[in-house]
Amino acid sequence: MKNKIKKLKLPLSKMTGDEKDYTAVLLEDVNSNMKAFWEVLSSTQNDVKELKEKSDATWEILQDVKEKSDATWEILQGVKEKGDATFEQVGLITERLVSVEEEQIKTNKRLDSMDTRFDSIDSRLDSMDTRFDSIDSRFDSMDFKLDNITKEISFIKEEIKTLKITLSEKADKEKLKILEFKINRIESQFKLA
Repeated sequence: MKNKIKKLKLPLSKMTGDEKDYTAVLLEDVNSNMKAFWEVLSSTQNDVKELKEKSDATWEILQDVKEKSDATWEILQGVKEKGDATFEQVGLITERLVSVEEEQIKTNKRLDSMDTRFDSIDSRLDSMDTRFDSIDSRFDSMDFKLDNITKEISFIKEEIKTLKITLSEKADKEKLKILEFKINRIESQFKLA
């Protein structure tokens, strides 16, 4: 700064006290601004260093995402081989990550949709189970009724045999044969069912 003042050949001797004070304040302000600039620059360099470390960590994550895009794989392979990313490359990586996140969001939505569909299917299956339980109980009831009818038919057949023996001497055998025919027909219908 002093070299510049000398080069500019400012007439310091011709300056008044206020002008010199103003110039001194101005130089202090410039000096302060330069210190702040160097601090910001130093902080930015630290940020770049942290960004590079984060970029290396991001690389490991992106290896898992390799299947998503061959182009991404080639870009990331180049970044890994070089070992240092530029701001532009970090921007590209960020775009790729956003793309991967968007794909992940789409995949998650699809999985949520599938979960909803599976829940619906489970609900339908539960409803069908209830219906099948109801049908099973109806079949059990019908089996019970059929068993009772079969027992009743067997009982009637036994009675007919007994009646045949008793009525063998009487002339009403014709009615007995008709009754026996009806019982046999009912029994055969149950066997077909």
